Formats: sequence, C-alpha cells, structure tokens
Amino acid sequence: MTTVLRPCGPLLYLRCFPFDEWRMSSHRAAARAYAASLGLTEPQVLMDNGFRSGGELPRLALLFDLVTSGCCDTVLVPGPWVFSLDDTTAQAVVLALRASGCRLLEVPRAGGGATAPPAPGRPAGPEPAVRPPTPGQAAARAGGDPGQVRCGARNAPVFSGRA
Repeated sequence: MTTVLRPCGPLLYLRCFPFDEWRMSSHRAAARAYAASLGLTEPQVLMDNGFRSGGELPRLALLFDLVTSGCCDTVLVPGPWVFSLDDTTAQAVVLALRASGCRLLEVPRAGGGATAPPAPGRPAGPEPAVRPPTPGQAAARAGGDPGQVRCGARNAPVFSGRA
C-alpha cells in the first residue's frame, strides 16, 4: 500500500533574537493578510523566536523536513533575514529551500517593500552563520511543543511560543 501525503498548506517561518512576541504578532498578521490576498489558506506558523541564527533552529529543521517530504510547497517569510543576518548564509538557506521544491514568498511590508530585520535589542555585529538543516534533524530537535502541523496522516509539532 502506498501512503499519499496531502499538503499541509502554506507555512510561515519566523525567527527573532532576542525573543520578541510583539514583532512576531505583527509578522503573523501581515502574513495572514498576504496569504488571503493570494487566495491561500491561513499559514501555519513555525517559529524559532528567541533563537540565534547560529544555534540550533528546531523549527527551521522541521520546515526543511516538511518541504522535502512534499507536505509543504509554499513558505512565507518576512524576509530572508529570518534565516540569518548574514546575507550569504540567508541566501544559501533560500536556495536550499527552493531547490527542495519550495515556493518561498516574501511578505511585503504595509508600505509596499520587503520587511527589514529587527534592529531594537539586536546585538552588535552579525550573528554566527547557520547551515540549512539536513532532512531528519527536526525529529531529533522538535518534540514536545504544543500544536500540530497536519500533513496527511503525519503530524509535526509546531512551536507557538517561547522555548
């Protein structure tokens, strides 16, 4: 018997360091409005809020697992800076997601342009580089948080608050 995985719908990936619930709320609202304007369902949120881009990013690993398994083909982000504040590293993650078959959409700002990285409270200098996670890393990193991303018969934990 062959198992067919149904798409889980669009996902929104967010990351901010230091932890910032207010800014994440505004990004979620903008992404919901943008998805609706494109005729997409409301995106499910994968959030590494409070995580440095150079450390472990359990929700980014989960995002890669969902994309590479075919569960998700559309990901919204406020900008590539969510992957890393280092432009080269952020671009490598963007390319890896697209190479995995993902349609990566940047949520426009209310003023019409792409969003800028959060500046208040950001440490001086660039964050350490992050490597795109390999498939399967999410299983080791992402257990026990509330919420579910549904992908056919498969469930994946979703981070909805601070770790």
